[in-house]
Amino acid sequence: MRTRELLTLRNTGHPGINALFAKAHSADWDIENDVDWTQRVAPDDPLVDPDWNAFGQTQTFRSLPQVVQVRVTRGGLGRILNILQVGESVAQDVCAKLALLVHEEDYRNHAVAQAMDEARHHLAYRRFLAKMDDPVEDIDVGTEMMFDSLLAADDPLELVATEQFFLESFAMGIFEGLVQHARHPLLKRMVSLITRDESRHIGFGVLYVAEWLRRQPLEGRIRFARRWLGQILGAVGDRPGPILLSRLIERLRAAGVDRPEALAPRLLHEQQELNAAEDAALLSGRKLPHLLKNARHAGLLQPEIVAALGLENHPLVRVTLQQPLGEQQPIADEPGPAA
Repeated sequence: MRTRELLTLRNTGHPGINALFAKAHSADWDIENDVDWTQRVAPDDPLVDPDWNAFGQTQTFRSLPQVVQVRVTRGGLGRILNILQVGESVAQDVCAKLALLVHEEDYRNHAVAQAMDEARHHLAYRRFLAKMDDPVEDIDVGTEMMFDSLLAADDPLELVATEQFFLESFAMGIFEGLVQHARHPLLKRMVSLITRDESRHIGFGVLYVAEWLRRQPLEGRIRFARRWLGQILGAVGDRPGPILLSRLIERLRAAGVDRPEALAPRLLHEQQELNAAEDAALLSGRKLPHLLKNARHAGLLQPEIVAALGLENHPLVRVTLQQPLGEQQPIADEPGPAA
Protein backbone atom coordinates (compact mmCIF):
# COMPACT_ATOMS: atom_id res chain seq x y z
CA MET A 1 0.00 0.00 0.00
CA ARG A 2 1.32 3.45 -0.95
CA THR A 3 0.34 6.94 0.18
CA ARG A 4 -1.63 7.68 -3.00
CA GLU A 5 -3.63 4.50 -2.51
CA LEU A 6 -4.47 5.52 1.05
CA LEU A 7 -5.72 8.85 -0.26
CA THR A 8 -8.28 7.07 -2.42
CA LEU A 9 -9.60 4.35 -0.13
CA ARG A 10 -13.21 3.51 -0.95
CA ASN A 11 -15.88 2.85 1.63
CA THR A 12 -18.29 0.24 0.25
CA GLY A 13 -21.16 1.88 2.10
CA HIS A 14 -22.34 -1.51 3.32
CA PRO A 15 -24.64 -0.64 6.25
CA GLY A 16 -23.98 -3.89 8.10
CA ILE A 17 -20.19 -3.75 7.95
CA ASN A 18 -20.07 -0.06 8.88
CA ALA A 19 -22.47 -0.76 11.76
CA LEU A 20 -20.16 -3.49 13.04
CA PHE A 21 -17.29 -1.01 13.26
CA ALA A 22 -19.48 1.41 15.22
CA LYS A 23 -20.58 -1.45 17.48
CA ALA A 24 -16.93 -2.28 18.20
CA HIS A 25 -16.70 1.06 20.03
CA SER A 26 -20.10 1.23 21.72
CA ALA A 27 -19.80 -2.36 23.01
CA ASP A 28 -16.11 -2.21 23.90
CA TRP A 29 -14.92 -3.42 27.30
CA ASP A 30 -11.92 -2.73 29.49
CA ILE A 31 -9.86 -5.77 30.44
CA GLU A 32 -8.68 -4.08 33.65
CA ASN A 33 -11.94 -2.55 34.89
CA ASP A 34 -14.73 -4.75 33.48
CA VAL A 35 -13.29 -8.02 34.79
CA ASP A 36 -12.45 -8.61 38.46
CA TRP A 37 -9.03 -10.25 38.30
CA THR A 38 -8.70 -10.23 42.09
CA GLN A 39 -10.98 -13.28 42.30
CA ARG A 40 -9.15 -16.39 43.47
CA VAL A 41 -9.09 -19.60 41.44
CA ALA A 42 -8.81 -22.43 43.96
CA PRO A 43 -6.83 -25.52 42.93
CA ASP A 44 -9.76 -27.83 43.77
CA ASP A 45 -12.39 -25.78 41.90
CA PRO A 46 -13.59 -27.58 38.74
CA LEU A 47 -14.39 -24.12 37.23
CA VAL A 48 -16.99 -25.64 34.89
CA ASP A 49 -19.63 -28.33 35.38
CA PRO A 50 -18.12 -31.77 34.78
CA ASP A 51 -20.95 -32.31 32.28
CA TRP A 52 -19.08 -29.86 30.01
CA ASN A 53 -16.43 -32.50 29.35
CA ALA A 54 -16.59 -34.82 26.40
CA PHE A 55 -17.92 -38.03 28.03
CA GLY A 56 -18.76 -35.95 31.11
CA GLN A 57 -22.46 -36.81 30.91
CA THR A 58 -21.88 -40.56 30.83
CA GLN A 59 -22.85 -42.59 33.87
CA THR A 60 -19.35 -44.07 34.04
CA PHE A 61 -17.71 -40.63 34.31
CA ARG A 62 -20.29 -39.42 36.84
CA SER A 63 -19.55 -42.45 39.03
CA LEU A 64 -15.86 -41.48 39.35
CA PRO A 65 -14.64 -39.88 42.62
CA GLN A 66 -15.23 -36.13 42.79
CA VAL A 67 -11.51 -35.37 43.02
CA VAL A 68 -10.93 -37.27 39.76
CA GLN A 69 -13.78 -35.47 38.01
CA VAL A 70 -12.35 -32.11 39.09
CA ARG A 71 -8.83 -32.86 37.89
CA VAL A 72 -10.02 -34.23 34.55
CA THR A 73 -12.39 -31.29 34.03
CA ARG A 74 -9.66 -28.75 34.72
CA GLY A 75 -7.35 -30.59 32.34
CA GLY A 76 -9.89 -30.39 29.55
CA LEU A 77 -10.62 -26.74 30.29
CA GLY A 78 -6.91 -25.87 30.28
CA ARG A 79 -6.46 -27.52 26.90
CA ILE A 80 -9.37 -25.60 25.35
CA LEU A 81 -8.27 -22.27 26.83
CA ASN A 82 -4.74 -22.87 25.54
CA ILE A 83 -6.06 -23.49 22.03
CA LEU A 84 -8.26 -20.41 22.28
CA GLN A 85 -5.43 -18.16 23.47
CA VAL A 86 -3.15 -19.12 20.59
CA GLY A 87 -6.12 -18.96 18.22
CA GLU A 88 -6.62 -15.34 19.27
CA SER A 89 -3.00 -14.60 18.34
CA VAL A 90 -3.55 -16.24 14.96
CA ALA A 91 -6.67 -14.12 14.46
CA GLN A 92 -4.71 -11.00 15.40
CA ASP A 93 -2.19 -11.80 12.64
CA VAL A 94 -5.01 -12.44 10.17
CA CYS A 95 -6.57 -9.05 10.94
CA ALA A 96 -3.21 -7.29 10.62
CA LYS A 97 -2.79 -8.85 7.16
CA LEU A 98 -6.29 -7.86 6.12
CA ALA A 99 -5.70 -4.24 7.13
CA LEU A 100 -2.69 -4.18 4.78
CA LEU A 101 -4.26 -6.14 1.92
CA VAL A 102 -7.76 -4.75 1.42
CA HIS A 103 -8.46 -1.37 -0.17
CA GLU A 104 -12.01 -0.96 1.15
CA GLU A 105 -12.02 1.52 4.01
CA ASP A 106 -14.80 -0.17 6.00
CA TYR A 107 -13.13 -3.58 5.68
CA ARG A 108 -9.84 -2.13 6.93
CA ASN A 109 -11.59 -0.40 9.81
CA HIS A 110 -13.22 -3.62 10.96
CA ALA A 111 -9.97 -5.57 10.66
CA VAL A 112 -8.10 -3.09 12.86
CA ALA A 113 -10.90 -3.01 15.45
CA GLN A 114 -11.00 -6.80 15.53
CA ALA A 115 -7.22 -7.00 15.97
CA MET A 116 -7.61 -4.99 19.18
CA ASP A 117 -10.33 -7.37 20.34
CA GLU A 118 -8.13 -10.39 19.65
CA ALA A 119 -5.22 -8.91 21.61
CA ARG A 120 -7.52 -8.38 24.58
CA HIS A 121 -8.91 -11.92 24.32
CA HIS A 122 -5.42 -13.44 24.13
CA LEU A 123 -4.37 -11.56 27.24
CA ALA A 124 -7.54 -12.58 29.12
CA TYR A 125 -7.07 -16.28 28.37
CA ARG A 126 -3.40 -16.11 29.35
CA ARG A 127 -4.28 -14.43 32.64
CA PHE A 128 -6.90 -17.03 33.49
CA LEU A 129 -4.54 -19.91 32.66
CA ALA A 130 -1.93 -18.33 34.93
CA LYS A 131 -4.50 -18.13 37.75
CA MET A 132 -5.37 -21.79 37.24
CA ASP A 133 -1.66 -22.62 37.63
CA ASP A 134 -2.13 -26.12 36.19
CA PRO A 135 0.08 -27.97 33.71
CA VAL A 136 -1.38 -27.20 30.28
CA GLU A 137 -1.68 -29.81 27.56
CA ASP A 138 0.02 -28.95 24.29
CA ILE A 139 -2.13 -28.24 21.25
CA ASP A 140 -2.61 -31.18 18.91
CA VAL A 141 -0.82 -31.51 15.58
CA GLY A 142 -4.00 -31.06 13.54
CA THR A 143 -4.81 -27.74 15.20
CA GLU A 144 -1.23 -26.55 14.78
CA MET A 145 -1.24 -27.43 11.07
CA MET A 146 -4.56 -25.64 10.56
CA PHE A 147 -3.25 -22.49 12.25
CA ASP A 148 0.04 -22.63 10.31
CA SER A 149 -1.86 -22.90 7.03
CA LEU A 150 -3.96 -19.87 7.91
CA LEU A 151 -0.90 -17.87 8.98
CA ALA A 152 0.73 -18.62 5.61
CA ALA A 153 -2.29 -17.40 3.60
CA ASP A 154 -2.32 -13.96 2.01
CA ASP A 155 -5.56 -13.87 -0.01
CA PRO A 156 -8.25 -11.74 1.70
CA LEU A 157 -11.06 -14.14 0.80
CA GLU A 158 -9.10 -17.12 2.13
CA LEU A 159 -8.30 -15.25 5.34
CA VAL A 160 -11.86 -14.07 6.03
CA ALA A 161 -13.57 -17.29 4.97
CA THR A 162 -11.27 -19.36 7.18
CA GLU A 163 -11.04 -17.11 10.24
CA GLN A 164 -14.14 -14.93 10.62
CA PHE A 165 -16.59 -17.13 8.72
CA PHE A 166 -15.61 -20.74 9.47
CA LEU A 167 -13.39 -20.90 12.57
CA GLU A 168 -15.22 -18.26 14.60
CA SER A 169 -18.62 -19.73 13.72
CA PHE A 170 -17.32 -23.12 14.86
CA ALA A 171 -15.83 -21.66 18.04
CA MET A 172 -19.10 -19.94 18.97
CA GLY A 173 -20.43 -23.29 20.16
CA ILE A 174 -17.39 -23.59 22.46
CA PHE A 175 -17.90 -20.08 23.86
CA GLU A 176 -21.60 -20.67 24.50
CA GLY A 177 -20.87 -24.01 26.15
CA LEU A 178 -18.34 -22.41 28.48
CA VAL A 179 -20.73 -19.60 29.43
CA GLN A 180 -23.52 -22.10 30.06
CA HIS A 181 -21.44 -24.48 32.17
CA ALA A 182 -19.03 -22.09 33.91
CA ARG A 183 -19.14 -22.29 37.70
CA HIS A 184 -16.49 -19.69 38.45
CA PRO A 185 -17.72 -16.09 38.10
CA LEU A 186 -14.41 -14.86 36.66
CA LEU A 187 -14.47 -17.47 33.89
CA LYS A 188 -18.14 -16.79 33.15
CA ARG A 189 -17.66 -13.02 32.98
CA MET A 190 -14.52 -13.25 30.83
CA VAL A 191 -15.99 -15.64 28.28
CA SER A 192 -19.30 -13.73 28.15
CA LEU A 193 -17.46 -10.56 27.17
CA ILE A 194 -15.32 -12.40 24.63
CA THR A 195 -18.41 -14.04 23.13
CA ARG A 196 -19.99 -10.64 22.57
CA ASP A 197 -16.95 -9.55 20.57
CA GLU A 198 -16.77 -12.79 18.61
CA SER A 199 -20.35 -12.42 17.42
CA ARG A 200 -19.33 -9.18 15.67
CA HIS A 201 -16.38 -10.91 14.06
CA ILE A 202 -18.64 -13.64 12.72
CA GLY A 203 -21.02 -10.99 11.45
CA PHE A 204 -18.21 -9.48 9.38
CA GLY A 205 -17.27 -12.90 7.99
CA VAL A 206 -20.85 -13.65 6.98
CA LEU A 207 -21.33 -10.26 5.32
CA TYR A 208 -17.96 -10.36 3.56
CA VAL A 209 -18.60 -13.82 2.13
CA ALA A 210 -22.15 -12.86 1.14
CA GLU A 211 -20.89 -9.78 -0.73
CA TRP A 212 -18.17 -11.78 -2.48
CA LEU A 213 -20.63 -14.47 -3.55
CA ARG A 214 -23.07 -11.85 -4.83
CA ARG A 215 -20.47 -10.63 -7.30
CA GLN A 216 -19.52 -14.08 -8.60
CA PRO A 217 -20.94 -16.05 -11.51
CA LEU A 218 -22.74 -19.26 -10.62
CA GLU A 219 -19.61 -21.35 -11.30
CA GLY A 220 -17.60 -19.34 -8.77
CA ARG A 221 -20.30 -19.60 -6.14
CA ILE A 222 -20.56 -23.35 -6.63
CA ARG A 223 -16.80 -23.77 -6.39
CA PHE A 224 -16.65 -21.80 -3.15
CA ALA A 225 -19.62 -23.64 -1.64
CA ARG A 226 -18.23 -27.04 -2.61
CA ARG A 227 -15.11 -26.38 -0.59
CA TRP A 228 -16.70 -24.88 2.50
CA LEU A 229 -19.92 -26.86 2.76
CA GLY A 230 -17.90 -30.06 2.89
CA GLN A 231 -16.02 -28.77 5.93
CA ILE A 232 -19.13 -27.31 7.54
CA LEU A 233 -21.22 -30.45 7.21
CA GLY A 234 -18.34 -32.55 8.53
CA ALA A 235 -17.75 -30.27 11.50
CA VAL A 236 -21.37 -30.00 12.66
CA GLY A 237 -21.81 -33.78 12.52
CA ASP A 238 -18.69 -34.49 14.57
CA ARG A 239 -19.31 -36.03 17.99
CA PRO A 240 -17.07 -37.23 20.84
CA GLY A 241 -15.44 -40.49 19.78
CA PRO A 242 -12.14 -42.39 19.97
CA ILE A 243 -9.81 -39.36 19.67
CA LEU A 244 -11.39 -37.44 22.55
CA LEU A 245 -11.71 -40.70 24.47
CA SER A 246 -7.95 -41.28 24.23
CA ARG A 247 -7.32 -37.82 25.72
CA LEU A 248 -9.80 -38.54 28.51
CA ILE A 249 -8.07 -41.82 29.32
CA GLU A 250 -4.73 -40.04 29.66
CA ARG A 251 -6.29 -37.44 31.97
CA LEU A 252 -7.82 -40.20 34.07
CA ARG A 253 -4.42 -41.85 34.31
CA ALA A 254 -2.82 -38.55 35.38
CA ALA A 255 -5.58 -38.18 38.01
CA GLY A 256 -4.55 -41.50 39.57
CA VAL A 257 -7.16 -43.85 38.11
CA ASP A 258 -5.73 -47.38 37.88
CA ARG A 259 -6.02 -48.95 34.41
CA PRO A 260 -8.37 -46.28 33.02
CA GLU A 261 -8.35 -47.97 29.61
CA ALA A 262 -10.63 -50.62 31.14
CA LEU A 263 -13.33 -47.93 31.33
CA ALA A 264 -13.03 -47.04 27.64
CA PRO A 265 -15.62 -49.49 26.21
CA ARG A 266 -18.30 -48.37 28.67
CA LEU A 267 -17.50 -44.70 28.20
CA LEU A 268 -17.67 -45.02 24.42
CA HIS A 269 -20.92 -47.00 24.47
CA GLU A 270 -22.63 -44.54 26.81
CA GLN A 271 -21.37 -41.56 24.81
CA GLN A 272 -22.69 -43.07 21.58
CA GLU A 273 -26.18 -43.04 23.10
CA LEU A 274 -25.72 -39.37 24.02
CA ASN A 275 -24.43 -38.68 20.50
CA ALA A 276 -27.58 -40.20 19.03
CA ALA A 277 -29.70 -37.84 21.13
CA GLU A 278 -27.58 -34.88 19.95
CA ASP A 279 -28.04 -35.96 16.34
CA ALA A 280 -31.79 -36.21 16.83
CA ALA A 281 -31.91 -32.68 18.31
CA LEU A 282 -29.90 -31.40 15.36
CA LEU A 283 -32.04 -33.07 12.73
CA SER A 284 -35.22 -31.83 14.40
CA GLY A 285 -34.00 -28.23 14.07
CA ARG A 286 -34.09 -27.69 17.84
CA LYS A 287 -30.32 -27.21 18.03
CA LEU A 288 -29.00 -25.73 14.79
CA PRO A 289 -25.25 -24.89 14.93
CA HIS A 290 -23.98 -21.44 14.04
CA LEU A 291 -22.00 -22.88 11.14
CA LEU A 292 -25.16 -24.00 9.35
CA LYS A 293 -27.10 -20.82 10.12
CA ASN A 294 -24.23 -18.66 8.93
CA ALA A 295 -23.73 -20.74 5.77
CA ARG A 296 -27.31 -19.97 4.89
CA HIS A 297 -27.00 -16.27 5.79
CA ALA A 298 -23.92 -15.98 3.58
CA GLY A 299 -25.67 -17.56 0.59
CA LEU A 300 -24.00 -20.96 0.42
CA LEU A 301 -27.40 -22.70 0.51
CA GLN A 302 -29.01 -20.88 -2.41
CA PRO A 303 -31.23 -23.30 -4.39
CA GLU A 304 -29.03 -23.29 -7.50
CA ILE A 305 -25.91 -24.07 -5.43
CA VAL A 306 -27.61 -26.82 -3.43
CA ALA A 307 -28.92 -28.39 -6.65
CA ALA A 308 -25.54 -28.20 -8.40
CA LEU A 309 -23.86 -29.95 -5.45
CA GLY A 310 -26.58 -32.60 -5.18
CA LEU A 311 -27.40 -31.64 -1.59
CA GLU A 312 -31.18 -31.25 -1.92
CA ASN A 313 -31.80 -34.32 0.21
CA HIS A 314 -28.94 -33.94 2.66
CA PRO A 315 -30.65 -34.02 6.07
CA LEU A 316 -28.60 -31.17 7.54
CA VAL A 317 -29.20 -28.95 4.51
CA ARG A 318 -32.92 -29.70 4.56
CA VAL A 319 -33.36 -28.92 8.24
CA THR A 320 -31.35 -25.69 7.92
CA LEU A 321 -33.50 -24.46 5.04
CA GLN A 322 -36.68 -25.29 6.95
CA GLN A 323 -35.82 -22.88 9.79
CA PRO A 324 -36.77 -19.17 9.80
CA LEU A 325 -33.93 -17.15 8.31
CA GLY A 326 -33.74 -14.73 11.26
CA GLU A 327 -31.25 -11.89 11.54
CA GLN A 328 -28.69 -11.22 8.83
CA GLN A 329 -25.80 -11.55 11.27
CA PRO A 330 -25.54 -12.43 14.98
CA ILE A 331 -24.75 -9.48 17.23
CA ALA A 332 -24.73 -10.59 20.83
CA ASP A 333 -26.50 -8.54 23.49
CA GLU A 334 -24.34 -7.03 26.18
CA PRO A 335 -23.92 -9.56 29.00
CA GLY A 336 -25.14 -8.68 32.44
CA PRO A 337 -22.96 -8.10 35.48
CA ALA A 338 -20.67 -10.83 36.72
CA ALA A 339 -22.38 -13.48 38.79
